[in-house]
Amino acid sequence: MIVVMASKKNTRRGAMRYWGVAVILFALLGWFLPEVGPMWIAVAASLSVLYVFFQMPLPCGAWNRDKTRCRNNASGFLPGCHIEQHRWQSAKLMVTSGGWGELREKTLASWKRTVPALAAAATIISGIMALVQFGFSVVTA
Repeated sequence: MIVVMASKKNTRRGAMRYWGVAVILFALLGWFLPEVGPMWIAVAASLSVLYVFFQMPLPCGAWNRDKTRCRNNASGFLPGCHIEQHRWQSAKLMVTSGGWGELREKTLASWKRTVPALAAAATIISGIMALVQFGFSVVTA
């Protein structure tokens, strides 16, 4: 009886880890709903980018000592897994010179990291376009 209750709790918590997928879909498909204004799309886009960068369950992807990619679970692109050397390795790559190529290679290493990166890029573009449309409507009003 206790095992069944624990599995339900873990299933519920596991499903809540993917709350940002609904926000990503809203940021991308909100353009087709006439009731949704550009400001809500911009808010959803910024929330979805924060979700992908800091909370979405992804493989770590950092380099191990044996020259393989780490496959431990990480929460988002920027923070790494539980290993101390892997934490914030992606953020350090953005700051160092020549790190963008390695960051691109790390992002495209597997489809589990490529798909969220494309979703983040699409929501960034959607958010920018929503802000442009909102700014245009404020200027013309």
